[in-house]
Amino acid sequence: MSSKKDLRLKLKTALSSISESDHHQLSLLVSENLKKLLIEQNVIHKNLLIGVFAPIQKEPNWLLAMDESKIQTAYPAYALDKMVFKLARMSELLKGQDFGVKILGPADNAMAVTPDVLLIPGLGFSKDGKRLGRGKGFYDRYLEHSSAVKIGIAFEMQIEKDIPTDDHDIKMDFVVTDKDIYLKKS
Repeated sequence: MSSKKDLRLKLKTALSSISESDHHQLSLLVSENLKKLLIEQNVIHKNLLIGVFAPIQKEPNWLLAMDESKIQTAYPAYALDKMVFKLARMSELLKGQDFGVKILGPADNAMAVTPDVLLIPGLGFSKDGKRLGRGKGFYDRYLEHSSAVKIGIAFEMQIEKDIPTDDHDIKMDFVVTDKDIYLKKS
């Protein structure tokens, strides 16, 4: 098995090679599969609060097939040395530098909330829910105290047979790609 460092480099390189048109097409398929899962899990029908993310560095655009006016969304922000989620819509996000990268995030005065469902980006995932993040641990620290349904969002090219994990790494309940919806096996 590759080390986390080696696997991150491999996956970042693969993602950087995706053309803009392929990125859009693959993102649309991810978004359609996500919408299907959210409907099947009654997330939309129950109007559950969804913690989402503004895509960076070739992450899938999960919103393309979704009608954001029909879902409640909260975006991550960095506050008091930890990640929190704040109520916002994509159109309300502001450019900032949270989590050590340039990112779109909610306004400082947006209300902090606790999502029922979380869409979680990553560099790599396994079909059984293991996740390889960018190495800063923000999501892992947040997830250790969260009971939300965890949905990894990725392109199929980011699915690995196995992902190296540590004790603090949290598994996803689902992983949604452009090809499939994978369910965590206990």
